[in-house]
Amino acid sequence: MLARRLTLVLSKQPCLRDYSLSRVARAQGVDHEKHQYSLREREKQAQNDPKKPTNIMWFPMKAGKETDFSLGNISKWFAHQMTTYSKHEQRFIPERHEILGADLATAHFVVCRDGRVKFKGNTYWTEKDEKGSYDLPNKYDSRYILEAVDASNVDLYYEGLSNLCGLRKLKWLSLKNCKNIDDWGLDKISAEFPELEHLDISGCKRITERGLESLYRMDSLKTLIVTNHYKSVAFELTCLMLEDCMPNLTCEIYIPETIEE
Repeated sequence: MLARRLTLVLSKQPCLRDYSLSRVARAQGVDHEKHQYSLREREKQAQNDPKKPTNIMWFPMKAGKETDFSLGNISKWFAHQMTTYSKHEQRFIPERHEILGADLATAHFVVCRDGRVKFKGNTYWTEKDEKGSYDLPNKYDSRYILEAVDASNVDLYYEGLSNLCGLRKLKWLSLKNCKNIDDWGLDKISAEFPELEHLDISGCKRITERGLESLYRMDSLKTLIVTNHYKSVAFELTCLMLEDCMPNLTCEIYIPETIEE
C-alpha cells in the first residue's frame, strides 16, 4: 500500500490535482457549520420528543445497564463526562459568528482558552494578561483580520475546530501539543484554510501519515512542523511525498527526544 502511494506521488499526474471541489467547500465554511449546527439541534429535539415511544408493548426498547461502582469504572466515567463537557463547551455557536464575524469570533474562542492571535497590520499578539483579561471588540469590526492563530497546548477537540472557519486570510497556525487533534481534525483543517503558509502540529500524538496525506490540498503551505512519535517510516515518506508534490513546502520532522519547547 505504501509503495503504491509513493509511486502515485512520484509520478507527474498526481501533482496536477483538481482543486475545484475543495474550493467550493472552503467558500462555504461558515454556512456549512451553521447547517451542521441546525442538523444537530433537530436531532436533539427528535431524541427528546415526548411522543417518541420508549417501549414496544410491554418490552422496553433499551436494555438496563448493570451498575459498576468499582474505582476504575468511576474514574473512566468521570473522564468520559469531562470529555463530553469539553466538547459541548467547544461547540460551534452561530450567533457568535453572526455578531462578531469569523475573525473576531475565532479570536475570542482561542484567546479565551489561553491561546493567542495576531491580526493583520499588528506586530504584537493578543492574549490574556496576568489577570486573565484581554482586549477584543464585542461586535463586528472589518479592520480585525486574523493572520495568525497560536493554539499551542490548548485542550482543543475536533468540535472546537468548527469555530475556526471562514478565515480567508489566515497564514500562520500552530496546534502544537494539542493532544486531542487527530487525522480527522487535520483533514478538516486542510480543507478550511486556502492561504495557510505555516502549520505546526508537532506534539500531536494522534496524527499519523493518513492525516498528513490530506495536506496536499494546501497548495500555499510553505512550512510544516510535525513530530514522528512512533519513528514510522511511512510517516517520513508521506512528508517527502508532500514536499515532492508541493515544491514550496519544507517539512521539519522532530522525534520526541529532540522536539523543541
